[in-house]
Amino acid sequence: MKTTRSKTIDVRVRVKPNLHEKLKACADKEERSMNYLTNKAIEFFLEHKGAKA
Repeated sequence: MKTTRSKTIDVRVRVKPNLHEKLKACADKEERSMNYLTNKAIEFFLEHKGAKA
């Protein structure tokens, strides 16, 4: 079964070197991309922020 990907928008952000290192290590450990983890973190933040509003 083929999955369809939704369109994406390129966003450029700056992070502190220590955060980048931790994100890369986590991505390697989880066998996921840093992009995947970043998207999941944003989703998590928005879901929890929305719950407080």
